[in-house]
Amino acid sequence: MVLRLASSYMSIPQTPRTSTSLSQRVPLRKPGKMWKRGCTRRLDILPSLNGDGPGLRVFVLSDLHTDYSENMMWVECLSTAKHKRDVLLVAGDVAETYNNFVLTMSLLKERFKHVFYVPGNHDLWCRRESDVSACKDYHACKWPEELSNRDTSLASYFDAMNENNMDLIEDIKKTCEQIITFSHFVPRQELCPEKRMLFYPNLPKIIGSDSLEVRLRSIHGAEGSGSACHVFGHTHFCWDAVLDGIRYVQAPLAYPRERKRRMNGGENWLPFCIYSDGEFAERLSPCYWSDYYSVNPRQPRNTELAPWVARFYSQRKDHNT
Repeated sequence: MVLRLASSYMSIPQTPRTSTSLSQRVPLRKPGKMWKRGCTRRLDILPSLNGDGPGLRVFVLSDLHTDYSENMMWVECLSTAKHKRDVLLVAGDVAETYNNFVLTMSLLKERFKHVFYVPGNHDLWCRRESDVSACKDYHACKWPEELSNRDTSLASYFDAMNENNMDLIEDIKKTCEQIITFSHFVPRQELCPEKRMLFYPNLPKIIGSDSLEVRLRSIHGAEGSGSACHVFGHTHFCWDAVLDGIRYVQAPLAYPRERKRRMNGGENWLPFCIYSDGEFAERLSPCYWSDYYSVNPRQPRNTELAPWVARFYSQRKDHNT
């Protein structure tokens, strides 16, 4: 099989082909020796599959947040032998500090044959190792003067970067039946619980953009297909749902405190194998919020807080009085 990556998409062709080996740049394991800052050209990945072992497997994972020692330990505990022939898609938010980012990606590369990555908001934060982590996208990211995170200019800027790969994408669309795209940010509001369900009601305002969904549809088609899949991250909610012909999957490690209350489904099922031996995996189950919305329609006109959210704000009010 031929596996190719352009920007933030991966494709699996209709017919298997053997290939020559491809030398790769492997990240240095020691955090004291860092990658050179700057752009690295993304090469086509041509794994050799000659029938001498299991076929191609693709695993997905997002929101590792390895600045938390528990999460770094989780990465370190991943098998160093189990995934030597596998592909891993990392849908952003690896770490907030440079050293932890490089160390994490080095650990993943030691465990998987190929690792593909798109940055998340935490990966772009400019903070020192000693800084306290918090929701700081609006002041921890630095942009040129013509770009702002208070309007759509950033989303438009990053979306336009995909135009450089559209010819290659069109070529792959003609030759491939199964395509996996991936991003950190959320392409549509239906992939997040409604505002009244959330402890942090402003979350839907900072999770993604409409241009991302438009871009996905330009790749998968307006109506999608049974072999169209998009992997995302950011919200830390385990998710697996089909909307308008595209399967949307989120497999987050998330924060330790979130795993303790199983907000993301725990950790034993991660990383999630989305594709194996020519077929996509069965739907994730249980999947909490996407399970809920599979049987309960969204109610955008309903502003009544969910019981757990009402209790939360009531307790905060009582505490402050």
